[in-house]
Amino acid sequence: MTGSSSLPAGDDRIAIVIHALTGGGSEHAAALIASHWAAAGRPVTLITLAGIDTDTIALHPAVQRIGLNAMTPSKNPVQAAFANRARVRKLRAALHQVSPRHVIALTDRTAILTLLACRGTPWRAIVSERTDPRYHRIGRLWNWLRRGTYPEARCIVAQTEGAASALRPIAGRAPVVVIPNGVPSPPAVDPGHPLLRSDQSPLGRNRCVIGLGRLSREKGFDRLIEAFCRIAGDHPDWHLVIVGEGPERRRLEQQVRESALSGRIHLPGWFENPWSALQSAGLFVLPSHYEGFPNALLEAMAAGLAVIAFDCPSGPAEIIQPDINGMLIANGDLSALTAAIRSLLDKPDLRQQLGQHAREVQTRFSMAEHFRRWNEVLAEDGEFTAL
Repeated sequence: MTGSSSLPAGDDRIAIVIHALTGGGSEHAAALIASHWAAAGRPVTLITLAGIDTDTIALHPAVQRIGLNAMTPSKNPVQAAFANRARVRKLRAALHQVSPRHVIALTDRTAILTLLACRGTPWRAIVSERTDPRYHRIGRLWNWLRRGTYPEARCIVAQTEGAASALRPIAGRAPVVVIPNGVPSPPAVDPGHPLLRSDQSPLGRNRCVIGLGRLSREKGFDRLIEAFCRIAGDHPDWHLVIVGEGPERRRLEQQVRESALSGRIHLPGWFENPWSALQSAGLFVLPSHYEGFPNALLEAMAAGLAVIAFDCPSGPAEIIQPDINGMLIANGDLSALTAAIRSLLDKPDLRQQLGQHAREVQTRFSMAEHFRRWNEVLAEDGEFTAL
């Protein structure tokens, strides 16, 4: 365990548990809620299964930070079982040290381990599901464990009604509520700040299509690369930048090499401040196969970008009002995605109009409303109907 120190118990203390604080939507959500409550004066501890040395996301200085150094890969199922048992023991010891009233666990496998660690304790365990269980597979054993542990949660928080409907048969007696992600106001960023440099020349805001997220298969960035390749010849001054990191990097890099557009398609890795990337781009595309509730889409819209998204489950259809604040494309229709990108590259006035209307998400998905709902979940009365 690293970065831990003994803390006095307190009825208001919150522990937030997640696998790591690296560059992903769930990790950013954990950091956001921890920092928000800490800034408001609530005692908050953020615990990760990984060590603190893997962190890439900053926290409010008042957040107590504990890293368990318990993410060593397993070589076989037996080793994995022993490793998970050890993780539960380490997590339980850390929680005893914190003595929280509420324990919020983000992501499915981490939530299962957290619920096991909380068994027989007075801690109020809350699960925050970050994807749609109808499409995100966690394996037969993990699914069995989820069915055995989720009914023990005080509450299960989903991000969309579709995900909530899939979780209710699993949840048993645990109530399931919906809290969509909130979107913070974009920070001030130098409008002349280049997204990246290609041959030492900055890419201007009007010449960059951007994708943002973990480089994993469900994010569908291969589809975005293919669509961009189809229009690249007609728009030689445009570049594609995919900001993020993950297991699909090598496959995507190979796709870029085979496209003969290596000078115009860029995979720069994760940016510590994604707002600077978004505010330096001209068009945002979400090509995912499925989502939980896409933070990247909300942030792009809050930054005033015209956006295009596949109508994948779940989230985009609850955020985008087609042809008003963005474009929603039938999931998997690559020809329609290509046509939509081409249309917006050809029509700067339409891009500007959609981007202006997109900023409305800051009102519809405000941080104030997001945390009002979370505060109700933490309330003592146990009533969830107001959510």
